[in-house]
Amino acid sequence: MRKIALSIMFGLVLSTPGWAQGFGEATVAVPVTSLAEAKAWYGDFLGPDSEVMEPAPGIVELRATPNMWLQLYEAEKMPETGTVLRFLVEDMDAAQAKYAERGIDVGEAIEVPGIVIYSEFTDPFGNQLGLYDLP
Repeated sequence: MRKIALSIMFGLVLSTPGWAQGFGEATVAVPVTSLAEAKAWYGDFLGPDSEVMEPAPGIVELRATPNMWLQLYEAEKMPETGTVLRFLVEDMDAAQAKYAERGIDVGEAIEVPGIVIYSEFTDPFGNQLGLYDLP
């Protein structure tokens, strides 16, 4: 529980104007075992309007937010990072319904009353992901 609350607080700090002076955007590297499958899965997860580019052989980048890219790359062995990449949603129920329609299981919503509603799940490659909604 504390880990989630700290992650959310850190995310709020990062979204505060002026936090990362000089940085226009960020890229998060995401290891996968199949670049083609990952491109399709993350394309579906992020939605059809997500910008996609392939800047170099073996690299696919998808715009996750206006200032953040996911950089997919093939890894022979998946590293154990302990990292969880969480995405803020405006309405957890609506987000879960949207992903269910796409066949993506985003896990059960867990509510910490007055603080957060969150869910955690993995992509098909074992990367830890999550959604969160701030009441």
